[in-house]
Amino acid sequence: MSNMIANVPAHIAARIAARQQAGTKSSVASAIVSDGVSIPRISIRAGRYRLNEEGVETTVGVTLDTIIVGANPRVSKVFYGKAFDASAENVRPDCWSNDGLKADASIDAPVHSACADCPNNVLGSKILPSGAKSKLCADQRHLAVVAAADPTKVYSLTVPVSGMKALREYFKELGNYGIGPEEVVTELGFDDAASFPKITFKQKGYVPEKAITRVDDLLASDSVKVATRQMAPTAAGPALAAPKAQTAIAAPAAPAVDDAYEEEAAAPAPVVSAQPKTKPTVAPVKASDELAAKLDSLFDE
Repeated sequence: MSNMIANVPAHIAARIAARQQAGTKSSVASAIVSDGVSIPRISIRAGRYRLNEEGVETTVGVTLDTIIVGANPRVSKVFYGKAFDASAENVRPDCWSNDGLKADASIDAPVHSACADCPNNVLGSKILPSGAKSKLCADQRHLAVVAAADPTKVYSLTVPVSGMKALREYFKELGNYGIGPEEVVTELGFDDAASFPKITFKQKGYVPEKAITRVDDLLASDSVKVATRQMAPTAAGPALAAPKAQTAIAAPAAPAVDDAYEEEAAAPAPVVSAQPKTKPTVAPVKASDELAAKLDSLFDE
């Protein structure tokens, strides 16, 4: 094969160069081999934050400093019809919905025409080992974030159902003081008390003044819309899918969800009369001088 490539005739070399310049590929080869669309994303596989881009995975660690620059306003859904297989790789879900209303258009055989009436979206369609009721089609949230250490690249972060409560509470806490998530540095971590990778959110600092304009420009950008599954990539390829890898499950018929681990549904809390709340006190951000200096210098041209 190497000899054949080394002896490419001039007329074939010219065609290769023309395709490379135009950004196209052989139509015959593309019918069989497709690169699809590579969306930079953050994985939480095995309790580590990992940056995935164009097939290359970089393990960061148990925490990752980010700036949240976008969020899908709707709860997305994902369903796997088969039990977890540890030897399987890049397993796509059987059905998913990025807007939580209907199955993605790229799915050949949707489970149901609408998520609201789908039997897999009913509480109790899945029973956890503890006996608690859950759903076969798991809820999740799609965020767009940039790494605080490299704010030029937008990544997609899928927050599984187990982390959605923490996300809401974090946003509400910031909102109590008029702070937007895009104005702070958010440390992504993991709950040490959980037996699976459960995402936590913690304010670690503020976005430097010189970076605010750049962050504002990202908020309405196409890259953020793609990362949050509100817009399909412009390049040719399959529609955006839910994360690919699966995680272990207890019941054979229950689906696995990539980077999404279901926690047991708590019993409904008794209804009590509303009491006036005292405004919580904000704990001061204990950012070191070293971190502040690093954040300030990140956006220097």
